[in-house]
Amino acid sequence: MASSVEFKDFVLECLQNCESGFDFKTRKMFGEYCFYMLDKSYEAKPCFLLCDDTLFVKAHKEFESLLCENEKAKPFEKAKLWYVLDPENLELLKQVVQTLALIKA
Repeated sequence: MASSVEFKDFVLECLQNCESGFDFKTRKMFGEYCFYMLDKSYEAKPCFLLCDDTLFVKAHKEFESLLCENEKAKPFEKAKLWYVLDPENLELLKQVVQTLALIKA
């Protein structure tokens, strides 16, 4: 089941409201969405996947302590495990975004 436009818009609003200092854009991919973080030069860095109305972030080693209590799941068949995020937890979302900004692509 593809993610809904309404939920994509809700997640985008949560990302804008978490006061991370970054802007975001989305791109539809195979019925799902990839979220991109825009840096100061407006370079787009992929940061989240939205699949089946679930927000995922790649399981970088930098997240091991921050997201140790979060569930891991596969965003799509044959994918590795990614962390599942609650977009309404703005404080955690802000920490995740700030950590992603430090990770080299």
